[in-house]
Amino acid sequence: MKVLLASGFFESELPSFREYSYSKELASMGHDVTLMCGDRSYVWSRSRVRLPQTQPSRNDRQFAAETGVKVLRRKVFFRISDFVLYWPVFKEIRRADVVHVIEFRQGITLLIALAARLFGKPVVYDHEQRGDRTGRWYSRVDSLFRRALIFCGSFAVDCMRHTVLANRDHFRSCTPRRVREMFAPLGVDPQRFYFDAAERTSTRSELKVDQGERLAIMSGKLHASKRVAEVVIACRRAGVRLLLVGTMTPEVADAIAAMPKGNEIILPQAPADRLRALYNAADIAIFTTFSVSYWEAHATGAHLIVPQTEFTQTVFADDPSVTRFGEPTMFVVPDEEYVSTYDVASAVHRALTSAREAERTSRVTFSARDQCQRLASLYGELVAARS
Repeated sequence: MKVLLASGFFESELPSFREYSYSKELASMGHDVTLMCGDRSYVWSRSRVRLPQTQPSRNDRQFAAETGVKVLRRKVFFRISDFVLYWPVFKEIRRADVVHVIEFRQGITLLIALAARLFGKPVVYDHEQRGDRTGRWYSRVDSLFRRALIFCGSFAVDCMRHTVLANRDHFRSCTPRRVREMFAPLGVDPQRFYFDAAERTSTRSELKVDQGERLAIMSGKLHASKRVAEVVIACRRAGVRLLLVGTMTPEVADAIAAMPKGNEIILPQAPADRLRALYNAADIAIFTTFSVSYWEAHATGAHLIVPQTEFTQTVFADDPSVTRFGEPTMFVVPDEEYVSTYDVASAVHRALTSAREAERTSRVTFSARDQCQRLASLYGELVAARS
């Protein structure tokens, strides 16, 4: 099957991103996969978060050689935040059996979806947005603009896939049209993320973590919105050492620096192999908002501490390796944005004191291969229905 995966962005050195995982797994199943994307970093240089720019195409050749995926980098000629425009390769849209687009808020994906519809191709859409931003006037304007893009795109979609329940609800609120829906959590590569006892021992030794000392890890984009400073407070209260690894914003760094000196370990963003080693070294992985790293940390056998939401309750159910904190009303946007007055530190502290870590073992509950097999089956159904 000829698959065109289209996105505004693609980071060829970040395996946890959907564009990387989907195309890699689909190609390994024997499908002819083309990935069309822009040439800009997913980090916007004018963002108030002030993260360093990435080099999205750095590993393109290696990625293509290892996976067999055809990467079409297109020059972005217009960009504001997540909204990007480039000239798509229309012959690739016509050539494809199915077109899979990521996030209509990116703008270019809406145009590609509409073109695919015009050419009679089935369109699969991944929706990630969980709610509207309302804090400032320009945030409200941006939210209305995004809703307009999603509204228009919804009329070209054969199936909408969502990673959390809030994605589904937000999409539904943007359009009167009801389309087929699929819950599709992002999968993890079990060859990259697994438990390794020897790696745990060596990494804890490298980090100078004492035997028997409880170590928690918080990874990813370490922004103030994720209440990182409050997690630091919670871990100190619980007597748990904290490892922070990822892209930390200046405001978070300043907030931690203003506290009395602690024993936190702070590391920069890590590639997959290094991140696996750090998850293995830790006993607990703490997440205050939804992240694809849920599945990566879970695969290494770490005990997860995650927010109490309808989504985490549904996905993890009675999983003894997961402890939930707080309550759904602590969010303005489910799984993403907190009520400003909510005391995250106390909630995480209670979770840390009640969590009971079990004997470590690898887990394959959320493997990327299983998720992409379901995706390939969906493609087949849609193509057959169009035929």
